Amino acid sequence: MEKNRTDGDGFEILRCTKNDIPEILAVMREAEAGLTSRDWYVTDGRDFFEAHMEREGFVLKAVERQSGRLAGFLAVRIPGKAEDNLGRFLQLGEEELLQVAHMESAAVASDFRGNGLQGRMMAEAERILREQGFSRFMGTVHPSNCYSRNHFLRLGYRAAARTEMYGGLTRDVMVKEAEDGDAQKASDHIFEKNC
Repeated sequence: MEKNRTDGDGFEILRCTKNDIPEILAVMREAEAGLTSRDWYVTDGRDFFEAHMEREGFVLKAVERQSGRLAGFLAVRIPGKAEDNLGRFLQLGEEELLQVAHMESAAVASDFRGNGLQGRMMAEAERILREQGFSRFMGTVHPSNCYSRNHFLRLGYRAAARTEMYGGLTRDVMVKEAEDGDAQKASDHIFEKNC
């Protein structure tokens, strides 16, 4: 199947509503089915997305303008002082934890990969979060998932810790300081070239 490649203006990044959840779950299932290893991506269900949309954060979607299809999504969580706040890996104080936002789950439908959509959704999420006063953006990635790991690195994130999460799966905890902006260049990082 030929991929739908379009220029940066062929998509728009919007907030999701509950009506988008069936399409989000379909994109997530497709992403999971295409993985080299099932350990790389932990899937979520309807309740996860409803919680993010209603009280724990927000979910963004990339929509192809021409067709109106949901091309990808990004769930963002505001963990507050929750025990699973990734800021705890940085040994942040209780008040500093309130400035942490998680890039929780993202996927792009196979027809639309290669258009930079995950990066565009993360950039929009970071813009929204900066406006709300958040100063640290964090996420997790399996160390062997060079695609996602390199994506975080290109966006200026760095690995802050390695731990077990999600029922014993190894994860690198990634962090980006808002004040760093995009000042960190991709050349400052070592990328995995064997993807």
